[in-house]
Amino acid sequence: MDTIRRRFSAQDAVVGSMLILFGIIMLLHELDIIYLYDLGVRSVWHLWPFILVIIGIGKLVDAPTMYHIGKGIWWIFLGMWLYISIYHIYGLSFSETWPAILIAWGVSMMWESLTKNPRTLYKEEHYGKQ
Repeated sequence: MDTIRRRFSAQDAVVGSMLILFGIIMLLHELDIIYLYDLGVRSVWHLWPFILVIIGIGKLVDAPTMYHIGKGIWWIFLGMWLYISIYHIYGLSFSETWPAILIAWGVSMMWESLTKNPRTLYKEEHYGKQ
């Protein structure tokens, strides 16, 4: 009988832990045990962009290559940019911060071209990581 081995994924562990923590905080808030309003949070949905940040941190933790590190940083940037733009942190909104997305997109494209080696990715996918 063949046994299926599952590789431990640090990304799954980190993202899962952060989602559990986020869920516990939201549950305690809804049960009126803690008050996020006292911490300056207007509503629990005010924090939704941080879900993207959590995804990015998870991708960073389990990143096997520099290419994948760039993908994690992109998710973190996107979450932070949305939070800053939607909630006018430092008085900034989409009308002032939209060029940051163009810059980040360009950096992402350059990062990908410098770190994505087709031969290395082929080896990793077909022969395992070396």
